[in-house]
Amino acid sequence: MASRRKPLPKTVKECHQLIRELYDTIDELRSRVAHLERELYGAKRERFIADDEQADSAPPSLENDAVDLLHESAETPSAAASPSLDAASCEVPPQPESTSAKTDRRSAGRRPRVHPPDTPRVKVYHPLDPAGVSADLWNHPRARRFYRFVREEVELPRRQVRILEHYQEVIALDDVDKVQTTMCAAQLPEPLVERCFAGNSLLAYLAASRFADHLPYYREEDILRRSGISIARSTQWRWMRKLGIALLPVVEFIRQRLLSCEVLGIDETPCPILDPALPHTRKAYLYAQYGDDSQPYVGYYFADHKTRENIEAMLAGFEGVLQSDAYICYELIAEASLDRIKPAACWAHGRRKFEPLLVPGKKTPARWILLEIQKLYDIEDRGRAMTDDDRHALRQVESRPIVEGIHQWMLERDARERPRSALRKAINYFLKRWDAFTRFLTHGAIPIDNNRTEAAIKGPVMGKKGWLFLGNAAGGETAAVMYTLVMTCKRHRVDPYAYFCDVFDRIKTTDRDDFESLMPHRWIESHPEAFMQERAQQSHAAAYRKRTRRAFRRRTMTSP
Repeated sequence: MASRRKPLPKTVKECHQLIRELYDTIDELRSRVAHLERELYGAKRERFIADDEQADSAPPSLENDAVDLLHESAETPSAAASPSLDAASCEVPPQPESTSAKTDRRSAGRRPRVHPPDTPRVKVYHPLDPAGVSADLWNHPRARRFYRFVREEVELPRRQVRILEHYQEVIALDDVDKVQTTMCAAQLPEPLVERCFAGNSLLAYLAASRFADHLPYYREEDILRRSGISIARSTQWRWMRKLGIALLPVVEFIRQRLLSCEVLGIDETPCPILDPALPHTRKAYLYAQYGDDSQPYVGYYFADHKTRENIEAMLAGFEGVLQSDAYICYELIAEASLDRIKPAACWAHGRRKFEPLLVPGKKTPARWILLEIQKLYDIEDRGRAMTDDDRHALRQVESRPIVEGIHQWMLERDARERPRSALRKAINYFLKRWDAFTRFLTHGAIPIDNNRTEAAIKGPVMGKKGWLFLGNAAGGETAAVMYTLVMTCKRHRVDPYAYFCDVFDRIKTTDRDDFESLMPHRWIESHPEAFMQERAQQSHAAAYRKRTRRAFRRRTMTSP
C-alpha cells in the first residue's frame, strides 16, 4: 500500500519551510480547539477588564513573532445599544478618590408598588370574635372598638371578558299603494378584520402577546381557555395575517421614511421556516433597519433567502451611510452604488476578532488593541449627550489619533505575522475595511458600532425561541409587519397593547396624509398614559451605572 505521506525534504531550506508550515498547522489547530473550548466553557460576557491599564499604554514590541493562541478569554467591553431615551444627559457625579474599584453597594430599599391610581379598591373588614375576647373587656363601657389598617393586597381576578352586541338603528316607511318599504339604516364602523368575532381590544391583546411578549399561539390558546375563551391557534394565525394586511400601509410609510435617513443600520437574523418540499425546516431571514434620530423608526423585512437581490430591494432609493456587519452582500451593494451608499463598519464586531486571542496574565497584542478600543468607547461615552457637531469635534481631537495609531500598528504587525496566524486574520478584518471603520470620524451622527440595530433584532430572536419556526412565507410577512410596529413602540417606551387598541380603531378612517399621527413617537404625545415610565427609569439607571464605572476607570488611568 502506497504511503500517503509527503516525501521528506532533502535540503535545509526545504526542512525550514516544512517546519514553518507545521508550526502554522499546529497553531491553527490549537486555535480551533481553544475556540471550541471557549464556546463550551468560556464566559459569555465580552466586557474587557484589564489588570493594569497604565502598563499597556504603549503597543507591544513587534520583536515577538509568536502566534497568539486562543484561550478562554477575560471579559471584554461590548458597547450595548443606547436606549432611545437620552439617558446620557444625566450628569455623572464626582466619585471619591480611591484606588479600589470596589464600591459599597447598599440596597435602596423596596421599590414602591406601581399600579394605576384608578385601580378599584375593596375594603375587607375582619370583626372581632367575642369568644376570643374576655367578658370584662367586651362589656366595659369605656372600651373603644374600631378598625385599623393592616395591609393591602393586589388581587388578579379572572380576566374580564365582555361581548359587544352591535345594534343598527333603522327607519322604515311602508308605502301601501306601491307595496314597497323605504328604509334607511345608521352607518356602521367597518370592522378591521372581516369575518372575525374578535373586537379590537382582543386583537390588540393577541398581537401584543405574540410579537411583544413572544408567546406562541398554542400557549396563548391555553391562557385564553383559563378565562373561558376558546380560540384555536389556526384562528389566531388567520387573524394576525389579516391584521398584517390591514396594517401594511402604515408599515410601508415607516419603511419609506427609513430610506430617507442619513445613517441607516441594518442587520438580519435567520428564522426556520417549514418547506413542504423538505423533510425539515430551512432558513429564511428577517432583516431589521434602524433609523437615525431624524427618522426614529425600526423597520423589518422578510426574505425567503439571503440573497443580494432581496437586500437591494430593501435599500432601493436609499442614499447615505449604511452601517452593518461585514456580510459580503452589504459590501457589494455599497461598492456598486457609485458612492450613493457609504459603508460604515461596526467596531463591536471588529473587536470580537481580537477578544478570543487574550491570554490571561500575559500582555498580548490583543490585550493592547482592546485597551485602545476601550479608549474609543470612553470617548464615545463622554460625547453621547453632545450634538452631532460637538461630537464630531471631540472625535477629531481625541479619537482620530487613537485610530491612526491602531492603523499604523496593524500595518506593521501584519507585515511580520505568518499568513495563517489568528492575529493576522483579525488584523486583516480591519485593514480590508479600514475606510468603513473610520467612517464614524467623518460625521458626528454616525455611531461607532451597530449595536443599536443588533438590539432591535433581538425581538425576533427572542420570539423564535418561543414559536420555534414560521409556518410559511405569509407568516414571515406578517411577522415583519407586526415587529415593525412593536419594536418601534419599544424604541420609544410605548406600551404596544395600548398603541394597538387605539390604532386598530383609527386605521380604517385615517388617510395616508395623516399617518404621521399614528407613528409611535407622535402618538405618545397625545397618550402620555401609555408611556412605560418604570422601564424608562430602569434604562436611565443602567446607563447611569455604566457611565459611572467608565468615569471611575478614566480617572484611575489618568491618576499618577
